[in-house]
Amino acid sequence: MQIDPRQKGTTCVEGEYRFHFAPGYLVCRSECSPFYSCHAQNFCNSCKEMDFMLYHPGKKELWLIEVKDYRFNARPKVQDLVEKLCRKVRDCLFLLRTAAICAPEEEPAEGISLREMAQLSLQAKHIRIAFVIELGSIGLYPPKSLLVHIRDLLYRQIRFIDPSMICLPITESGGVGPWTISSAGNEHSARIRHRMEQARLLHEKKLQDERRRNREKRREQKQKKKEGALPLWKQRALNRAAGERGNPRHRTGKKG
Repeated sequence: MQIDPRQKGTTCVEGEYRFHFAPGYLVCRSECSPFYSCHAQNFCNSCKEMDFMLYHPGKKELWLIEVKDYRFNARPKVQDLVEKLCRKVRDCLFLLRTAAICAPEEEPAEGISLREMAQLSLQAKHIRIAFVIELGSIGLYPPKSLLVHIRDLLYRQIRFIDPSMICLPITESGGVGPWTISSAGNEHSARIRHRMEQARLLHEKKLQDERRRNREKRREQKQKKKEGALPLWKQRALNRAAGERGNPRHRTGKKG
């Protein structure tokens, strides 16, 4: 999160895009919540989340936004994709209701906490759903025609929640909802930055362990070299003395 969501618009990165949300909207990212990642995510084998949750206290409007970019990754079959997106909506609504009661106070890396968003969402009078999707040009059908088909399938499932559901390409969705979009450049979301930091720390630990093993190996080699420099008679005497010290008979005397 770049600036205070309560005073000015909030901006967040998702994939290659930066989303600039309109002033007055509070933003929550479930992926930044330990309650979600450590507990709710594993409920019933898998509980999905949506990329952004927005709430406007004045308008009492709740937005659930999912961003999908299939230009560089394989896209599921259309029916599988529709089912996956509908499940995300269902799971997100479950997550909000549960988090309002069960989630602890947290300090997220972006936006407001899941608990705060969940409690605010209980006051919502309107739920808006948005799917912003880039399909790329691979396949038999033009991306726009295929996205229209996907939108029709989604609308049949979602219209009882939001009859004005949005399903548009990412780059064309800015201004349709309370956000605009720009390129993120080399910036990353808080989740990706956290993973990169974890990978860096793990790499540093491996390097430290390797340096420690190398030091121990050099120390052993130095010790062996030092022992190898002793005359054979002296090595045998030292070995014999070491054996006598470890033998109880030599410490207590002869039996009887």
